[in-house]
Amino acid sequence: MFIRNAWYVAATASEVGAERPLGRTLLGEKVVLFRTPQGQVSALEDRCCHRLAPLSLGDIEEGGLRCRYHGMKFDASGKCVEIPGQSEIPAAMCVRNFPLVERHGFLWIWMGDASLADEDLIVDCHWNNAPGWPTASGYIHYKANYQLIADNLLDFSHLTFVHKTTLANAGFPNSRAEVEPFDRGIKLTRQILDCDPSPLHKMAGGFTGRVDFWNRQIWWLPSVFENWAGSAVAGGEGPPHERPGALHFRHFSLLTPETEKSTHYFWIHPCDFPHGDASLIDAVGQGIQTAFAEDRWIIEEQQQVMDQFPDVKPKGLVSDVALNRVRNMIQQLVNKEAVATRPVIPVVKQGVTS
Repeated sequence: MFIRNAWYVAATASEVGAERPLGRTLLGEKVVLFRTPQGQVSALEDRCCHRLAPLSLGDIEEGGLRCRYHGMKFDASGKCVEIPGQSEIPAAMCVRNFPLVERHGFLWIWMGDASLADEDLIVDCHWNNAPGWPTASGYIHYKANYQLIADNLLDFSHLTFVHKTTLANAGFPNSRAEVEPFDRGIKLTRQILDCDPSPLHKMAGGFTGRVDFWNRQIWWLPSVFENWAGSAVAGGEGPPHERPGALHFRHFSLLTPETEKSTHYFWIHPCDFPHGDASLIDAVGQGIQTAFAEDRWIIEEQQQVMDQFPDVKPKGLVSDVALNRVRNMIQQLVNKEAVATRPVIPVVKQGVTS
């Protein structure tokens, strides 16, 4: 159950060089990513049209990617430009090309109808290593469906219990975010005043007492989570996020389904430290890695239980409002795509005889 007409992160820009192609499964399809010697990035289906050998085993050359089986060479568009021992190249000798855009340190791929691939729909992650925003980042390979990870990201009531040494805030279980749907997802806002800072905020912000905490989140359909969160010394004037000396985190979790039961999880965590000590970025990154390892442990166990008992359905709580909205939105988009791609079967009228 994947939405195909959307931008997903296929890889980080640094993963794809001009030395070796990168094979990756995305939305159940095998894709090869490569960069030409001129720096152009390309994404093709990972099978040669001749004998279906994986192109990710091939060699990057001037002008394209050469299959290691019989030497056919394909340019960045997927067109075959050379067949050893054969001068004529049939037009059908080509492989599918996927729209691919390099932006904000990521390679964004469109797996659906290429005519609908609007680059303006790519989520803005420009904070990634921007001036004044030292950034921690990482990648996790999950053995779980991407929607289970989405559920986790959209329900902060678990932080108190799963992330005791990193993100825990005693105010979370009794705090409800304001949920605002919009055409591309949902927005959530939350503010907890006069609370103890989470261990990660305390360390990164240098807070010695209580704080006013906020976070403003956006879930960009189908699978990008933006979380602007921070803390300021409790009791100051004005909104916490506008106060001098506030700690700002601008986090992005970018989920790309690999299969129905596995997910590529890319994340970046740009920081604006109130004290200007950018050297803390390594400690913040370690804290985020620890927190995500805690999430991964319980979500992958959850996937195993669901596989073992497929007929048992989860029961809902009030805190599930955001994740339920996103699940419904995803299902509606999946249904819409299914209708759009469903083949039209002509109706044959039977003759009438008298």
